[in-house]
Amino acid sequence: MGTTEGGTRQQVLGEHVMRYSTAIGRLAAVCTALLIGTGNVTLGQSRPIVREGRAVMGSEQAGEPTAPVDGTVSGPNVHGAENAPDDAGRSVGSTGPDVIIGDLQSVLRLGRVEDITAYAVGTDPCNIGDQRASWIAHNNQHPVIAQSMFRLKDGRFEQIGMSWMVHEFYAVSQSLCAPCLDPADGSEMGVGCSGSCASAYLNGLQTNMSLRSDVNAHTGYFRYPWQAPQPEEIIGKRIKVYDDDIDPALNYGASYFVQGHYITADDAAAGNGNNNASYRPVAVVVNQFDPPNTYNVVVTGLTQRERPAIRAWQDIDSTVMETDIQVPGEGLFILAARATDLENGFWHYEYAIQNLNSDRSAGSFTVPLPYGAVVQNVGFHDVNYHSGEIYDLTDWPATVEDGTITWSTDSYDDNPNANALRFDTLYNFRFDANVSPGSTVVIVGLFKPGEAGRPDQVMASTTGPSLEPIDCNDNGIADVCDIACGEDCEPPCGKSVDCNQNDIPDECEPDCNANGVADGCDIASAISNDCNENTIPDECEPDCDHDGIPDECDTFEDTDGDGIFDCFDLCPLTTPEGACVCPDLCRCCWPEGYCYDYYPCEACILYGGTPDCIATFCRDGCLIGDGDGDGDRDLGDWAGAQRCYTGPFGTTEYVSPSPECILHFDFDDDDDIDLDDIKKLQENSAGP
Repeated sequence: MGTTEGGTRQQVLGEHVMRYSTAIGRLAAVCTALLIGTGNVTLGQSRPIVREGRAVMGSEQAGEPTAPVDGTVSGPNVHGAENAPDDAGRSVGSTGPDVIIGDLQSVLRLGRVEDITAYAVGTDPCNIGDQRASWIAHNNQHPVIAQSMFRLKDGRFEQIGMSWMVHEFYAVSQSLCAPCLDPADGSEMGVGCSGSCASAYLNGLQTNMSLRSDVNAHTGYFRYPWQAPQPEEIIGKRIKVYDDDIDPALNYGASYFVQGHYITADDAAAGNGNNNASYRPVAVVVNQFDPPNTYNVVVTGLTQRERPAIRAWQDIDSTVMETDIQVPGEGLFILAARATDLENGFWHYEYAIQNLNSDRSAGSFTVPLPYGAVVQNVGFHDVNYHSGEIYDLTDWPATVEDGTITWSTDSYDDNPNANALRFDTLYNFRFDANVSPGSTVVIVGLFKPGEAGRPDQVMASTTGPSLEPIDCNDNGIADVCDIACGEDCEPPCGKSVDCNQNDIPDECEPDCNANGVADGCDIASAISNDCNENTIPDECEPDCDHDGIPDECDTFEDTDGDGIFDCFDLCPLTTPEGACVCPDLCRCCWPEGYCYDYYPCEACILYGGTPDCIATFCRDGCLIGDGDGDGDRDLGDWAGAQRCYTGPFGTTEYVSPSPECILHFDFDDDDDIDLDDIKKLQENSAGP
């Protein structure tokens, strides 16, 4: 039986808010009090948030606040046919209402049940259009909000959690994105205005959430009033994240992001549905106290306005290729792809597709392959629906045939609730192939049938396996013919060995020990050992003590107990015990100017912070300032510091220091030995 912890206080407040939701005046008062009380909003004050108007504009819209999903839009601020967008997704005519997220204010942890933690994200919307946006609480002419969390780890950008849809109910006239010169009464958001009842606290109220399956993100329609199953206690309906996906000990080097996404009918009808999502970087902080060993998520960088979370991957990694896929007359998919040389004759291909707002959704994904391609390590990743949502959770199986690799779910005819790639979700597709990358065209198969004349698939240019014949040894003969004389092969053929029968000539496989045998066959035949099972023979791995055991599998001594193994320690005998090890927790400060006490020191360094943890200054196992190597800093070390003195870098007196001087006396790691370093030596000197 797992453990449960959460907030009765949140549930009580949620019931209180909804009990009085029929009275707009009271609701506005509660909303404003909560916003001010939590410190998430300062009335009338703008914030320095990055905005990049990069998104493609929306496409044809249709929707009806009180009719079936495919009806016709009517109501305040909804454009008629004369202002409908064209098939390319461009808005034609007046801009109309245009709701974006101006700020993702904060992330609130709302409790844990067994190995799942629930979160909510505070969202602060703006209307950057030229007409007011509807914010009516008691019908479906108000926005709904989707909240999500993402992780970038080891070259894979994945969605790790999502919420149900949060209902907005009151617009507060503030000036986040621009001066609010058109304040309204709360049932509309004025032109240029911002602010609403959408703090992280209120966005986590389970009583104010409805099913994603009730929403058409392309038209902005949703069922109202909604009906939903009773939520799971504590974590139901909120952003649900498995602890293993955010535990810093299991996710070294990972980066995290949250996204908010507003969906509203009048914005969609105006053709402005493609810029309604924004993302923001966050960091994971381990709680050591109350409750212990739980994970808080804190915002770090700036909100990236009008940029869905998938764009964070290319923002961080310029080798990622990004492609917008606008479905004719419908919504937007965003494809990101990356090819990585595995340096063993294979390349890894990683694809992430985010469905921003297509109601037709995606049911398949196809990548072309050249003749003779060897495909392995095929993978798929999705994000789980939860809390009684009606959709299936079955992973997409992959099929390799006829020169393609295709992932697919059940067809719409067979299962309308299949695990399609639906709005505001991101799925991953990956594989390794013995083919270098080139330009290619992939196919996204659409799940729901479209109107007559609309396509059932869309194509996109991206990176993928080159479709040129595979000839790894550049002898002018296809690899499959090098190995065997098939019916499509002409002599000379069949001259190459394929010891592991993987359709790659052995001369093209890694042979790190140059014994004429592919590494994989060395290991399979026990000619070589592979202690860490990484497909590299042990004799080719780093072995700092030359004992025949790779460092990764070896055990080392730490003679002086400074936290650095002797094999990597430039001063293995003299550094004081523990001098090179940070404690588990420390005070961490970021360049933006904020600090956290009791922050995990390793995570602080990982996320670009500066930990206040190594009081004795250690580098490469050596005590900085201990020039004579006797384990302390005394008068004997002052003479060494004077000999190494260079003056400040960039000045006329500067003299380039030796590596030994840098190692022993450059306290501030700025490639010089100047008065700042002498001062640090003085502050940290003691007797012999």
